[in-house]
Amino acid sequence: MSFPHACSDNSYLVTHVTQDEFRLHFETEVALCREDGTFEMLQVSTPVAERRALRQLIRGEAA
Repeated sequence: MSFPHACSDNSYLVTHVTQDEFRLHFETEVALCREDGTFEMLQVSTPVAERRALRQLIRGEAA
């Protein structure tokens, strides 16, 4: 599933960022809200622009 097709009014994009000694690691999921109020979590690729923006934010770089 690609990012643009995964998000809608009843879904949320959740990106987890971890850091080791060498680099940042990104894991992204789409949380789809079902009619009964529960969520289904699907793993998706982290969009390039989001990875770039998060790197800049974490490293304190100007956009």
